[in-house]
Amino acid sequence: MTGPNTALALMVRPRKPTRGTSHILLEDIADTLFRGPAKTTQGIDLLVKAAEAQCFSQANAVACIPDVAVPHLLEGPDGATGLIVFDGILVDALIEQQTLGRISAAPRVDRPVTAIDAALSTAFASAVVAKLAQVCADRRDASALAGFSCGAPQTDRAALSLALSDRAYDVLQLSVDLGPGIKSGRALLMFPAVVTVAQPKPKRVNPAMVAILQDSPLKLEAFLPSIRLPVSTLLGLETDSVISLPNDILTRAQLRDSRNTTLGKGRLGQLNGRRALRLETPHADRGKLPVSAASDLHIDDLAATGADALLCDDAKLAPSEASLNEREMPSSEPKELTEQPH
Repeated sequence: MTGPNTALALMVRPRKPTRGTSHILLEDIADTLFRGPAKTTQGIDLLVKAAEAQCFSQANAVACIPDVAVPHLLEGPDGATGLIVFDGILVDALIEQQTLGRISAAPRVDRPVTAIDAALSTAFASAVVAKLAQVCADRRDASALAGFSCGAPQTDRAALSLALSDRAYDVLQLSVDLGPGIKSGRALLMFPAVVTVAQPKPKRVNPAMVAILQDSPLKLEAFLPSIRLPVSTLLGLETDSVISLPNDILTRAQLRDSRNTTLGKGRLGQLNGRRALRLETPHADRGKLPVSAASDLHIDDLAATGADALLCDDAKLAPSEASLNEREMPSSEPKELTEQPH
């Protein structure tokens, strides 16, 4: 198909029906639900010629009901509501069998359904629902359809739409042969859609790549929180000047990677004579980092002049950065301290 409307046609083409295991189940049990009850309760030889089940939204499910039909409400557990629907031809066949003792080959007279039609089709609807309960007891995969009973007929479409309160419905549409070969009718079964939780797909991991990444070196730096200094003090800094740090600043060190991502927070101290950091709050999304839990990790007094001491082995400790502001403004982000003699 080519032409000026090709793109529009592709955009508005109907979606493929949503199908799942519940729809395959409905199609599988369709003949069992209708043929046996039709023979035993109505004396009708009924054959399911075609059965198709799929999921529809509530509005589209209601639209599947033929214009001339008798719907019966199905009352399920926890307030669930379903439907069993017979079209006008199937209803006429049921009435003819009950009144004449046979199905007439005469074409159907174009007329709306009546309360008599609804009453005379209720027995067959109840028989189909009873057969459904038996199937649910015999088949473990039909448990979602268990617990439904046949309720009152409802021919008012507005009331019917209000009664079907679920967002989506599994709809089984049937084409049935009556007689056999005398008439062809339609029937529908509707149940609240079975919601299946999609199983997450396992992530594919290359073990060789994982091994390479785990052995790759990672540069980590420890940062102290920023401090506030008046501009006058900053301008007066000279070589060997000492900047006093708060007493608790060593307990608020941050561990960051080369992208400045904070991996955790902890206390700065010494381990075996070398600068070390004991993590106290590792980042929740990154897991626990391998940090020594030695009990002899002591906190030292640390001035800015000793800021380039080693972190554990070879990682450098980057001190915090003083804020350059005439008015002493607190900094929300810890920054690297740089000392420059004036």
